[in-house]
Order: sequence, then structure tokens, then C-alpha cells
Amino acid sequence: MAILLITIGLLFTGVDVFFAPGMAYPDYIAPKGPVGGFAIHPKIQEYVMQNILGGQLQVDILPDVLGCILIMTGAILLIKHNKNFVQCIVLALVSGGISVLLRVMPFFLNGGARIIVTLILFFFAAVFEIWMEYKVIYMTVAVSDDMANVSTNRRMQFCWWVTVFSRIFIFLLTFVGIVSICRIYQGVVFVFTLLYLYQLLQTRRYVGTYKVYKEGFNSAVLPEFIKEKIVGVSFRENPDISLDELRYVRIIHYDFHGQIQEGELIVNQRIAYPVMRVFYQLYKWEYPIESVRLVDDFEGDDELSMEANNSSAFNYRVIEGSTQLSKHALGLAIDINPRINPYVREDGYYPANATEYLERNPKLCRGEHADKMLHKNDMAYKIFKRNGFSWGGDWNESKDYQHFEYGR
Repeated sequence: MAILLITIGLLFTGVDVFFAPGMAYPDYIAPKGPVGGFAIHPKIQEYVMQNILGGQLQVDILPDVLGCILIMTGAILLIKHNKNFVQCIVLALVSGGISVLLRVMPFFLNGGARIIVTLILFFFAAVFEIWMEYKVIYMTVAVSDDMANVSTNRRMQFCWWVTVFSRIFIFLLTFVGIVSICRIYQGVVFVFTLLYLYQLLQTRRYVGTYKVYKEGFNSAVLPEFIKEKIVGVSFRENPDISLDELRYVRIIHYDFHGQIQEGELIVNQRIAYPVMRVFYQLYKWEYPIESVRLVDDFEGDDELSMEANNSSAFNYRVIEGSTQLSKHALGLAIDINPRINPYVREDGYYPANATEYLERNPKLCRGEHADKMLHKNDMAYKIFKRNGFSWGGDWNESKDYQHFEYGR
């Protein structure tokens, strides 16, 4: 609803079609000398009266004031997603107020004062209208997940900028009275306004899907390039989970060399927020995680991902060595540093290159990264547990030291 209201409001403010209801302004009385120390050239007076004001009150068929009210209402509804929408509300109030003042002012002012005030209001009406639209457009981009919605947002921004430059030309052409060319630009504004408003409407389904926990930690619906990457690899058509139920989570983390790296995960939408919170807390503790990449970078092969000590989440697959569907298949589990935290069963262990880490006592383990193994006194264990995850290392029949799943 918020985007629909804003779209209608921008249509009202962006397209001007005037008619005269028959209320004539008081006859203009030209000043006989300088006004406030400034001499107003007769040509400027003529241009203002003929091309900006006209001889009578002009009413916009799509009134800017109503448009500003609709924009304010939509912005109020979107404040919960971005508090900066308050700026849009203030700008809409100012823009609507100037629009009204510009049309009623000639009833109260005459002579040089009418000319000067008209020029000031005409300029600021254009400035605040464009400023308001800029804030609305770019704030909407900010709350509608620019990564998943990138094509729509870029088309919308491009079309809007076309209307901006066209209106600047209209402003200048109106002032100098070149009406014929002015009408061409008005047509351009009308067409591109409809185009960018159509793109704006397409952003509705993305509003609120982009979540930022802290800088560097965010989640979004799956962008198109991610869908293309995972379909047929980690994701296959199934009755258990759809692409719409998954979220793309971006994080930053410390690697085994103490360097900050970017990471990416795909998880169930239910746990996107807890996952961001977990990895943010791990980051604050500078907890070492060697790699956080999608399993699709390893052709969807869980064994290859584990052998590379890559931490990952979603992969539509069964539990290794069984026919039972894994929690990873639902995006509800995460494996952390899997090579140094292997999955151990009676009939074997995974990955195959984890032999030196089967000894779980850090003091006895001969692995190079024994100090980074998961155990109950480990900070990762505590953070995951605090955030609603259970640990595979607590299982009885087998031990999955790398594995954390939500809500077990």
C-alpha cells in the first residue's frame, strides 16, 4: 500500500496539467522604480506574468498538494523500514506549501513584490519537488533490496533522471517564453514519469525483504544471479522448500590468518536474523573461520566443500551415509570449519582429509589448527547455543562436530 500511495503521489507532483477556474488575479501594476534596490527589467516582468503566473488562478488537474499528502502517507508507512523517510515527509510538506503559495500569492501582492516573490517561489518549488522525489526514489531503493531488485531500480532511477533534466529545461524555457519546445519536454516528462512509476510499482514485493543487522551483516531474498547459480546444483525442485523461502545472507569474518573476509550463506528465511546475529558475535570475538562460501562453488559437492574447510549452510541433500533428508536441505543448519570438526560415525568420518582431527582433545591433537577446533568451552559453541542452535557434537549415536542446527 505504501508504494502504491507514493506512486500515485509522484504522478500528481510530476505531471502538471493546468486549467483556469475563472478566478482572475488583480491587475498587475508595474513598479515605477527599483524594488528593494533592484531594478526589474520590463521583459522579466512580462515573462513572469505571461509564462509563470498568467492572468488568473491556474489549478492543477492532478494537484501537487494532494500528491504531497499521498507521498507523506506512504513515507509514514515506510518509516518502520527506514527512519530516514522522515526527511521525505518534511520535504513533501515544504513542497506542497510552496506550490500553494505560488498560486495564491498574486491575490495579496502586486508590483515588484509580486515579480520577485514569484521568481523565488517558482525556483524553490522546482528545487523542493525534485529534492523530495530524489529522497523518495532512493529511500525506496534502500528498503527494497537493491541486490535482488537491481534491474528494476536502475531502470527506475534512469527514467526519473530523464524527467529531472527535462523539467530543468522546462523551467528555463518557461522563463524565456519558448512554449513550443517546452511542450515537447512536457511530453518527455509525461512518458518517462509513467515509465519510472511503473518500475516503482514493481519494487513492492521487495520492500522489507532486505534486512541489515549491522554493517557487513545483511540478508535478502535470493537475487537472480544467485538463483541462476544454485538451481540444479544445491537447489533442485522438491516438495520441501522453495526458493522464496530461502534468504541470501552476507557476512564478514576473520580467517585463519586474522584477516577480515567477506562470506555468503543461504539459509531458511526463519533463521536469517539469528544467523546474522551469530556471525556478528563471532566477528566481534574475532573467531577464526577459514572460509564461508556457497556449496555451489564446490559444484554442490558437500565432501569437496568440507575438504576445503569451507563453512556453509543450505544444500538440498540427504545426511551423509544415509537416505534421511538433512537439515541443510531446509536451510536450517550450518557447518563450521568442517575439516577440523569432522562428522564421525561408527562406519567412518567426513571429510576424508580430517584424520588428524579425530582426536578432539586440543592438547593431544596433532593437527595444525587444533586450537581452532569446536568444543563445549569454545566461544562459537556458546554463541550458537545462546541463539537457539543445537550442536552435533552433543549427539549420542554419532558426532557431527561441525554441525549447528536451529531449534533442535
